[in-house]
Amino acid sequence: MSVAIIGAGMAGVTCARKLADNGITPVIFEKSRGLGGRLATRRVDSLRFDHGAQFVTARRDEFRQYLDQHAVPWWPDGAGEWFVGTPAMNALIKPMSEGLNIRLGEQVTPQRTNAGWKIGDEYFDHVISTVPVTQARMLFPELTTALTEVLVTPCWTLMIAFAAPPDWPDMWRSRETDIAWIAKNASKPERDAGQDCWVAHASAHWSETHLEVDKDIAKEHLIDLIRSMRGELPEVTYAAAHRWRYALTTTPLGQPYIHSSDQTLLVGGDWCLGARVEDAWESGRAMASALF
Repeated sequence: MSVAIIGAGMAGVTCARKLADNGITPVIFEKSRGLGGRLATRRVDSLRFDHGAQFVTARRDEFRQYLDQHAVPWWPDGAGEWFVGTPAMNALIKPMSEGLNIRLGEQVTPQRTNAGWKIGDEYFDHVISTVPVTQARMLFPELTTALTEVLVTPCWTLMIAFAAPPDWPDMWRSRETDIAWIAKNASKPERDAGQDCWVAHASAHWSETHLEVDKDIAKEHLIDLIRSMRGELPEVTYAAAHRWRYALTTTPLGQPYIHSSDQTLLVGGDWCLGARVEDAWESGRAMASALF
């Protein structure tokens, strides 16, 4: 059986690992230069920012066991039991990726043919897609109707570093303001405590309203929002904004994945079950189980 997996985030790598452990050797195609998807870290000289998913929680015993082996607890002020990868968030999936055939920097469009699914010059019996739901609708029109009800909101992220540490808690969050989250990256385990790097996430409403603005304009807006909330800021030594178009699932599919009528195409991801990294993990495992 030949299997192509699109996407090397938590869902794709989890799926590939389970397939490989059961004698099926998949090929993963990933458009980015690294693994992890929204388990992302931005590196700028000596600065580090976890600018995607900030932490991970576990509801299922199996996922909790995985975190106990490959993650460490993070206890910022007022938080519950949160876990992070070390020294960066994508370390959560690197153990699963060992030995897998992962092709980075390849954006692909699968084509259905009489000989199977064609990707480039290769043919596969099955395609497993873990791309965001909006992209899945475009890639696989036959599934568009079934995916219509799924809703995912965007998120603008600000990465900012200061010459001197501001007098802020290590973590702050709110559902009432345009800035929904601020956290000190160095407060997480095994980060460089000497770098005063912070990550701020805008609210879903603000992000959607300003979705198409230029990144530099978004950066200045976000700095102004923080200044209005926190007062005058220390000298800014670095700042950049990143737009996550598909950040937070608000209306999930309600099942771990969806498949084509002939079951040669499986489409899944966190958006199938919710907004958690654990949901991506569960979706990936379910899609792998469907093939053996």
